[in-house]
Amino acid sequence: MHKTFNIFLLSAFCLSLSACSQLLGNKTSKPIPLKPLKPVVTKINTTTSWQVKTGSAMGENKVHPYLEKRLIYVAGGVNASAWDKNSGKLIWTTNLGETISAGVNGSLDGSSQIFIGTSNGNAISLDAKTGKIKWIERLSSEVLSVSPSKNGRVAFRTIDGKLHGLSSSTGELIWQQSQQTPRLTLMGASVPVIVGPYVISGFDNGKVAAYQLQNGEAAWEVTLAIPRGRTELERIIDVDGKLKPIGTALFAASMNGSMNGIILKDGNSVWSKRFSSSTGVSVDPQGLYSSDSKGYIWKMDPQNGAPIWSIDDLERYDPTLPTLVGSSLLVISDKKGKIHWVNTKTGQFVARLKGDPAGYSVEPEVDGRSVYAIGKSGLLTKIVAK
Repeated sequence: MHKTFNIFLLSAFCLSLSACSQLLGNKTSKPIPLKPLKPVVTKINTTTSWQVKTGSAMGENKVHPYLEKRLIYVAGGVNASAWDKNSGKLIWTTNLGETISAGVNGSLDGSSQIFIGTSNGNAISLDAKTGKIKWIERLSSEVLSVSPSKNGRVAFRTIDGKLHGLSSSTGELIWQQSQQTPRLTLMGASVPVIVGPYVISGFDNGKVAAYQLQNGEAAWEVTLAIPRGRTELERIIDVDGKLKPIGTALFAASMNGSMNGIILKDGNSVWSKRFSSSTGVSVDPQGLYSSDSKGYIWKMDPQNGAPIWSIDDLERYDPTLPTLVGSSLLVISDKKGKIHWVNTKTGQFVARLKGDPAGYSVEPEVDGRSVYAIGKSGLLTKIVAK
């Protein structure tokens, strides 16, 4: 496992446990208790359609579900599986025999494949209908995220700062690009997005970069953050959260850096606002939404980044990225296993449910009014909001 990953885990572990304070020379400090959540007056109807134990416990790995027309694909631990979106029925499961650290993603042009990465550095393609392995390609280090595939290419981001362009049909390595990786980073990486001829990825050096999907030629890069803090933790500048293209723009955020509105064509920033987030951004024409490193939930103006409202109720609950459900609702999950709904116009909570007691590390996926949330234990829940 990469050195940076181990350093961060040790730091985060010690900062979260009072026993570690003795190692740091402070015997009196104690963890600050979470403030109790305020009661929510329920204003919408939410129904849990089904809930299944997938056997894909992801722990702290950020492995996202992947939705297609009929199925939802999940992965974690050593297992990948496909489930019927309507009934929650298991379609197939595959034991890969190694820890899954990235994915799941699929095809933008109809090929029946899903893509997964492992902590051993393997890029893997499975048949989306059967779960059978189509190919395995060994990469340079642990895989942190995987793009969708398009036009015969798929990109895998590894922990050593490299982006690998592979043939989606054979797994052959076609090109490779790299960015310098700082000594201390967060766990995880932004999922590369494909827009037009480009694959765009965030990196641990605070940069977002675009490359030609077919041959890996560099197109542009923009810096969202540079190290500024006095401590190593304050100097973490990863771009780990969701990158969101909409129209001719791309929106992105970094830890201890900024949130930017970027022109997709050339990478120029139209605006940049000081911001710190590991979850990234959700956006529609009415608002730009994110959760910051303190746990505050924000709505901002996509045109200029100006704040519209913020919520501090989930401070230190490590809320996931707020995800849009239609135009009027956000759904957010947290480390304590709660699933929250917020009105996008008012910033008020309108519903709350209990989900996976182990908590959540990735945001729910949304299909219309249906919400699919997978927790750290592998518990997959479908909820319909009305």
